[in-house]
This record gives sequence, structure tokens and C-alpha cells, in this order.
Amino acid sequence: MISFPAHPAVRALTLRDGPREFTFSGILLTALFAVCAAAGNLHADDAAAGVHREAFTAAWNAARNGKRADFESAMPGLRDYLLYPYLQYEDLRYRRSRVSDGEMSDFLETHRDWAFTSGLEQAWLRSLGKRKQWDSVLQYGGVSEDTEVRCHFARARIERGMTDGLEAVARSLWTAGKSQPDACDPVFAWLKRQGGISSGLAWERIRLAMAARERNLARYVARYLDPADLVWSDRWQQQDRGGYRRLQQAGKWPDDEKAWQISEFGLGRLARNDPDRAWEIFRVLDGRFSWPEVTRGGILAELALWSAVDGSEGTMERMDAVPTAYREDRLLEWRARYAMTRGDWAAVADSIEVMDPQLKDDSRWRYWEARAFLESGRADEANEGLYALAGEANYYGFLAADYLGLPYSICPEEPAVAEERVRATYEIAGFERALELRQVGLSNWARSEWKIAERGFDRDGLRASAAVATREKWPDMAIFALGNSGDLRWYEWRFPLGYSDLARSNAEARDLDPSWVMGLMRSESALAEDAISHAGARGLMQVTPHTATQLSRRHSLAYSGRAQLLDAQTNVRFGTTYLRELMDRFGDDPVLVSGAYNAGPNAVDRWVEDGYTGDPAIWIDTLPYFETRDYIPRVMAFSTLYEWRFGQPVKRISVRMLRVGPDTKANPGKHEATADVVCRAPGE
Repeated sequence: MISFPAHPAVRALTLRDGPREFTFSGILLTALFAVCAAAGNLHADDAAAGVHREAFTAAWNAARNGKRADFESAMPGLRDYLLYPYLQYEDLRYRRSRVSDGEMSDFLETHRDWAFTSGLEQAWLRSLGKRKQWDSVLQYGGVSEDTEVRCHFARARIERGMTDGLEAVARSLWTAGKSQPDACDPVFAWLKRQGGISSGLAWERIRLAMAARERNLARYVARYLDPADLVWSDRWQQQDRGGYRRLQQAGKWPDDEKAWQISEFGLGRLARNDPDRAWEIFRVLDGRFSWPEVTRGGILAELALWSAVDGSEGTMERMDAVPTAYREDRLLEWRARYAMTRGDWAAVADSIEVMDPQLKDDSRWRYWEARAFLESGRADEANEGLYALAGEANYYGFLAADYLGLPYSICPEEPAVAEERVRATYEIAGFERALELRQVGLSNWARSEWKIAERGFDRDGLRASAAVATREKWPDMAIFALGNSGDLRWYEWRFPLGYSDLARSNAEARDLDPSWVMGLMRSESALAEDAISHAGARGLMQVTPHTATQLSRRHSLAYSGRAQLLDAQTNVRFGTTYLRELMDRFGDDPVLVSGAYNAGPNAVDRWVEDGYTGDPAIWIDTLPYFETRDYIPRVMAFSTLYEWRFGQPVKRISVRMLRVGPDTKANPGKHEATADVVCRAPGE
């Protein structure tokens, strides 16, 4: 185990210009700066760093809350603080409509590798366009990929008479499947005056809009169609309103490319909800349209795919109808999944056999190929595959070990990073900024700076990054770095125990398995206490504010709002309370509860009622939601690894997996409920 001595310096503040004095909210800080000046160019001590962090936070919050006077009074005194450019960023963002081009451009170039730069530059360029500063837009906006800025740049070319080749640019901006920013309207008006919006171009945009489900946009764009194409647009809109359930009417349409396009799209949409009806309509249309081979092959593949997802009885017939050239890996995976649910193990093996070699080598498909061999009487091949897989410390490796009654093979590697490399990583400016941003509570900015600093790192660099993150008790950044470096056996850092006492106490209070709670927590947030998902789930166990509100009412839990969910104690209390509710609902089945925690209990109810029942491993791998299909195995494997990390007897993973359906008894096993843990050398 690598040991980390305390880092020798606090880089919160470096003074270069001697004492400064500033007043913030009535607080005079003259004495602080006098003390710091006496220290010359040495790093500020902890007390000074703390004061500066407090002053920075107050200034930052003042800017965010519109207290401009307080913000401006604080800035001069923080000029030598490491994060002073973040205050400059806030100042320039506020003044972006008034700041000179030179000042803004110089700041952006000086801070090109800072996390705020791209967003500030985009906001500034948009502001230039809104203020019709066309020369400035032309000077600075030419490389932006932002659609609004691109439209401002195109308009600047129009305003300055630089229109050579502009029609192609304007057409590419116009031909989008969603409404474009208002800044694009003058460019599109110019394009229309040039006669650049043809009926064919309008039809292409309608296709994109329908694919993006922007039906109002598609109806608007129809005004640019000629009369003949407008008929096709009307037909498409009529079919779309009816969910394509009467698409057989297309059989009366002319055998035209637009008929093929509408039918292809409509069959794909219908197949998601009713693959059997989509197949019936396809058979009606197939003899009436002279679809190109690529169109027909794509339609057949789509119908077969959604038939398998739905579990339709006609799936194998539809799979077999797909031309070989269109049997891509996603289709082969679903062919294998469907065959599993029907006990057609020969078809499972056949499907896996023709997968791309890289996909076939994935532990998931190696396991199911071995199972298919086993169920098909090919015992030697099955045992060989299962034995090899049982040497891996993952969900499928553990399942393989259970089948053969073997010990689990977990081979930890001691994290090894040279102290010199760790210290050098601390010295990298981006990491300094990230760590300081974390100290002042700006965790999102901190992670952005960290990721930028990590770009281009080789394996040794990622290891050093993980070492710094581990020392700083920043588990999610260590976990991600080691995932990228491939050091999956550095279990001490990948499965840290920092929240284990909290997980244990809450799990035991609610009659839950602590290792399962830790495994789920590790899956949900990578142990980031301040994690916030795009959907608004928060904290270690990713509890949503809505769920927290409901739990607080049902269980009389104190809850004051979403900010409270970023507190570890509160979050785990709410998360484990919800797990207990789900366990009561789903008969203490960790597999179903893990799925419900990820996808919602109603989805799991639906999958149990309408889908496969029996072997839980088959049930998991045939779920229609890919996220949940991956999530449950991850939770199960992480639970096993945490049980091992806790130093407890390790339950076999199959013991945690009850049979799905009415007969919810323990998954039958031929071996002991716990597994010994060994480190099996490769090739043994």
C-alpha cells in the first residue's frame, strides 16, 4: 500500500505584489495582507488560505446574487489568489456587452486551458452578434461550432458582402431537424432571396424534423414544398397522427422514393410499440414497392430487432428473413437474447458465433456461449469457457465460478505510484485549480478543471491522477482515472471504504445487506457525495427531490429541500429507506430491487408481468432498457467486491439472485452459499 505524507504546501494563495487592502461587506482585511506580505513569496498558511477562500466565496456569491458593488469591492484584494481569474470570468461575463474586444480576447487567450473559457467565449461571441459588431464577429467567430455564433458569422459575411460560397453554408444551417436560433433568421431570409431553398431541400429538412419528433417544424417547412411534394407531406402527417397503424394504405401510393421513405420511417416507429402489426403491414407493402436493397434490408432488421425486444412469437422468422449483410451485432445480440428466453440454446450459440470478435470476447457473451454449450450437451467446451471466465473478478466471472463450484478469483494489485510523480501532478496548474475550487465548494468547476488537466495523460499520468484524488479523498476522480488507465485490480482505490460505516449503520437499521448498499452506492455515484445527475438525482445514492419528499411524508423524515440531499448522512438515510420500501414490494429480491432503483418500480412490475420468468441471469440480460441491463450486473458484482473488502464471508452471487416470477425461491445451486476467494494466476 502506498503511503502519502502530508503535502508540503498549501497553494491556496500566492502573494506577489505585497500587501493589499480591501473592504468586503464591512470587513477590513488590512491585517491579513500585512501578515501575508511579511511572508514574501512563500505559500500562505492555512489561516490565510481560509480567509481568502471565505472572501472568494463571498465575492462569488455576491456576483451570483446580483450584488455588484460588493463583488467589485472584493476583487482588488483577491488579485493574487489562485482563483482570481474565476472572479475575472464572472466580471467579464457580466460586462461582455461592454468590454473591449482586446480585453476579452487577451483574457481568453491567456486562460485558454481554463474550464470557463469555452463558455465565456461563446457568450461573448453571441453578444457581439446581437450587437451587430460584424467586424468583430468576422475576426473572432470563424472557428466557433456553436450554431448561433455560426449564424452570426454568416450574417456578418452578408453584411460585409463576403457571400462567395455562402449559400452552401446557409443551406447546411437551415437543413436541421430542430428550430434554429433567432440569429439564423436573417441568414435564412437571405438564402430564400437567393432561391436557395428548393423543394428537395425542404423535404430533407422535413425528414430530419420527423426523425427528431419535431412535427410542428415539419408542418412549417412544408410551405417550401412544391405541390407534388406537398401531397407527400400531407400523407406523412396523416399517418403520423394515427401512429402508422394504417400504413397499409401506402400500398395505394405511387411506387416512389418518398413512399419508401415514409413507409420505412413509419414501420420503424410502429415496430417499437406493435412489432406484429408492423410485420403485417410490411408484408402487404413488400410486394408493391420496389424498395432498394439497403432500404428493405434495414426495414427487416428493424422489425426483427423490435420483435425480439417485445418477445414476439414471430421473432425467429423475422430474424431469419434479414439478409446476412444487415445482421449487425445489435441484431445478433437480440437474437441471442430472444433465443435464451425460449430455451433455444443452439440459436444462442449460432448468434454468438457470428458476432464481431471484439464483442464476442466480452465477458457477457463468453458466459452465454458457455451456457449455450452446456445446455446443448457440449460439456467439454462449456467447462473450458466457464473455467477461463471464472478467473475474472466480474459479474459473469462470478456466475461462471458458481456454475463450476470454484472459488472466486480476485487478484488485488497494490497501488504503486512514485512519490515524485504524485508531487509533480500536484504542481500541474489545472490540478491546483481543481483542488482549490473543491475547497471553495465549486465542485462542478473543480471536476471540469481536473478533466481538462487529465487530457492526454498516459497510463502513468492517470495513475498519478488517481493517487492525488485518493489522497484528497476524492473517490470518484480516482475511480474514473483508474477505469481509463485499465488498473481494474487496484481495488483499494477503486472500492474505497470511506462511507462504509455510514452504509453499515443505515443498512442494519433497515435490515439490508451493507455490502449490497455499498455496491449500489458505488454504482450510482462513484461515491461522489456532491453528485448531481442530469435528471436531478443527488448525492451518494442519487435520490431525487421528488422521492425524498414522498419518503419524508411516509416515514416522517426531516427534509428541508434538495440541498439537504448533498449531505451524506441525509442522502444515505433516504436512499436506504427507499431500498427498504422496494425490498418489501419485491419480496426481498436484490435483483428486482436494483432494477427498480434504476428504472423505477413500475417498469420492473411490467417486465415481470409481461416478460421472461425463471433464471434471473436470463431475465437481467433480456431487459429492454440497456442501462438497467448493465446496471444490475454492476451492482451485483460491486456488492461481492465490497463484501470481500469488508473481510466478510463472500456470498456466491447466485445466492443473491432469486428466480423471477411467481416461484420466487432461491436460485438453485449445486454448491455452498459462500465462496472462497483466491488469486488464480492467468492460465491456471
